[in-house]
Amino acid sequence: MRFIIWAADNPFLMTESQSIPGLIKALSSNTRRFDAAYALMALGGDAVEPLLGALRMDNWEVRGNAAWALGKIGDPRSVEPLIEALDDEVPEVRATAARAILNIGARATEQLLRSLDSGRSKNPGLLACILSMLESEGRDDGRLTTNAAWTG
Repeated sequence: MRFIIWAADNPFLMTESQSIPGLIKALSSNTRRFDAAYALMALGGDAVEPLLGALRMDNWEVRGNAAWALGKIGDPRSVEPLIEALDDEVPEVRATAARAILNIGARATEQLLRSLDSGRSKNPGLLACILSMLESEGRDDGRLTTNAAWTG
């Protein structure tokens, strides 16, 4: 069976061997990772759970590409795992997770606040920065007041 997914304004022909698990595996490929990430993004909600699993894989490129795709999909189920990815040992993964949370926007505000208040994050400054950016862009649903969330 073959089917077409439009990714990055280009058709991406997929076969059964390129099912969601195959696309997750392709996130580590130097030649196919971007096509795979776009295809997963185009699949939307069906790809969220496998992408959440990919955030825990050993390969940092897979984690980073999974975070990117999750941010583009924008599903609220991905917020908490993306917040956890802000503590990844690889700076590129942390940065991609932060951008992904910003893409999700206001739906992430409450979870960001809870995570910041819990004190469990290794990067509370990054959480505060994301919250500040959401507030300054007016994407926090008015739930924040400047600096109130992180002035401990």
